[in-house]
Amino acid sequence: MSFIRFIVIISFFLLSLRGNSQTWAQLTDFPGLERDDGVAFVINNKAYCGSGLQVGWVLAGDFYSFDLTTETWTTVASLPAGKERQYACGFTNGTNGFVFGGEAGGSDLNDLWMYSPATNSWTAKASKPGNGVRGASCFVIGAIAYIIGGAYTTNDAINEVWAYDMTGNTWTQKNNLPITNWRGSGAATNGKGYLLYGMNSLYAYSRYLYEYNPIADSWTYKSTFAGSGTGKVYANMQAINNDLVVFAGKDSLNACNNQLWTYNLISNSWLSVSTLTATLRKGGMGFTNAGTYYYTCGISQADVRLKETWKTAVSVGIRELENKEQFLIYPNPASDFITIKSTKSTLLNKDYKIYNIIGAMVSSGILDEKNQIDVSSLSQGVYQLHLAGYTAKILKE
Repeated sequence: MSFIRFIVIISFFLLSLRGNSQTWAQLTDFPGLERDDGVAFVINNKAYCGSGLQVGWVLAGDFYSFDLTTETWTTVASLPAGKERQYACGFTNGTNGFVFGGEAGGSDLNDLWMYSPATNSWTAKASKPGNGVRGASCFVIGAIAYIIGGAYTTNDAINEVWAYDMTGNTWTQKNNLPITNWRGSGAATNGKGYLLYGMNSLYAYSRYLYEYNPIADSWTYKSTFAGSGTGKVYANMQAINNDLVVFAGKDSLNACNNQLWTYNLISNSWLSVSTLTATLRKGGMGFTNAGTYYYTCGISQADVRLKETWKTAVSVGIRELENKEQFLIYPNPASDFITIKSTKSTLLNKDYKIYNIIGAMVSSGILDEKNQIDVSSLSQGVYQLHLAGYTAKILKE
């Protein structure tokens, strides 16, 4: 084995603990007016973004779809007239999108609206019992959307948790959060939900990550954010396989930031991945496609609303598996084929995808009995291989 190939293989395992820096690419601006506090959800390779507070302090109800293949925007149906809002929750069951609650004209909302891409239309669904909620966090586990915390007129932060069954169109109240929380960041993966950041009813900012077990209906402390400073509000969190990806937000000193962090749920480790070298921001809309993270709109440190759209490829999951499984990839760099071997399990019939440095998928397929991937058609450079829920850097020579 050549020295350079030995170094690359060793680096692959070092990345299991360290991660690597990523670059950002600016895309076409959000087509609506500049705004913050909107919602986003992804259905069938399209992200749907809308609502929020526009420039001029005007509530928004317009929505736009972002094609994750062509990375282009298209106008879709707005929320019904009179249903414009900010501080809402957006989620999806994979077929339809939902917008819940928020605030409009000083009133906290408890209504729920469903968007159908098939008919490009909105339908009213069952409202949450009781008070309206603004600034809640949310995540989806199976067919259940969980609405976590938030605030309403007489309470600056609450600890209520409500579950909405997207199949049965019913609401159920769950056990409370261990803390009150407003404008935290929620995401779910592998059957568990996660809540990070937020502000409590005493206006203290949280640095804590909590895990929700839907079977036990219980919350447990998971970790403390490893970055400097206080906790944040108005941040965005997404889940990619076994990692939580966290971006932007505002701390208790009113300072915004552009740092992107990941938290690996297997190694329980935080990693500062990259910094967007542009205006500091908060309150934007985030979504993901495989190993690519997207962020659009938001508001700057100087309270200027934005419509920029950015993306970055995120190297996540490059850590040891829970059962200590490791992958060996060789040759790496490669010119024609790479071979992948596992120390623990068969990789036969596993799906793989390869992305270039700007996050575009350039190859995909299923591993055969040889565990080989043809990379001969790729241009020289660095790529990300996504396989069995994990990611590795490969080099084409």
